[in-house]
Amino acid sequence: MIEETVFTSEKIIEVVKNIYNIDVYQVEKSNRGSANLYSLNENKYIFKEFQTKYTKEEIDKEIIIINHLKEDDIPVPEYVKTISGEYSFVYENRIVIMQKFIDGYTMESNTGNYDQILESAEYLGKIIKSLETLKIELPSNDVSSWYSKETINESIEKQQKLLQKISADTYPQIYRDLTDKIFMLKYVRDNLDFRDMDKLTVMNTHGDYSVLQFMYKDGKINAIIDFVSACKMPIVWEVIRSYSYIDQKAKKGKIDIDNLVQYVKRFTNYVELNKHDFKFMSYLYLVQLLGSTFGYKQYIADNSKTSLLNFAFFRTSLCKYLFENAEKITNVLMEELLNNN
Repeated sequence: MIEETVFTSEKIIEVVKNIYNIDVYQVEKSNRGSANLYSLNENKYIFKEFQTKYTKEEIDKEIIIINHLKEDDIPVPEYVKTISGEYSFVYENRIVIMQKFIDGYTMESNTGNYDQILESAEYLGKIIKSLETLKIELPSNDVSSWYSKETINESIEKQQKLLQKISADTYPQIYRDLTDKIFMLKYVRDNLDFRDMDKLTVMNTHGDYSVLQFMYKDGKINAIIDFVSACKMPIVWEVIRSYSYIDQKAKKGKIDIDNLVQYVKRFTNYVELNKHDFKFMSYLYLVQLLGSTFGYKQYIADNSKTSLLNFAFFRTSLCKYLFENAEKITNVLMEELLNNN
């Protein structure tokens, strides 16, 4: 959610002059993303004011990552240094950066064609390969909590509490979805064996890699943005999640297994995966999605949030598909990728 800015156009002009020694003659507010963004001097620069939840240390970490990736020819934003030689500064408790304008446009989820699907997989592989030599330590995202019985029980309780706030008559699809998610969570808790999950390949990765973080030009990726969530985690979660957000054939939450196989195959041109990665890829994504009430909770509180509701419907459709087809996906990945290597 975008927070109220602490800047006016006049204040931006003054601050940029003082901090960067750059004369600004035009300021235009942009409505893209969750930060406050401003185009300066007819799209020469982007002035970005982060949300208060971010610290300077987090933003500086992102800049180190981006500068590292740039050395490996990965298309990322180019930041402008302040007069004092830094890439960020603090103004009224907000972290601010300025970067050169990126020529391009964004795409909606699940609008990618086959070539764009493979391009996404290729850049994810290149990013993770590059981050192997990153000189700073990234935080670890311990996903073991996702599939612990304690967490799953908490997720069941969370879904049940939300279900109690509605009726099948007033919110029929939400009611069905929450009921189905409770059933799936109980089945996962009582039947799935998550032993050997500690053998998943854990590496540095983007942390929020998807088509929503791409800037396109002429149908190809021109820049990959927003590395603030970069962390060390099982990379197959990032692989299958990013695939599910870009493929136009997955728009209704039904994975095209052939396209997923090609996505994983292109990714493994850069990063090697093991048999446990193939075995648990679908199940890891399933348990993460099952535990969330995001979208439903917001819409029940405010019926104007239809975009969030549609996102929740999409993710629950993915849950249902994965619940029915996870074993099939595993078998195909093992047959096509592991056994042919």
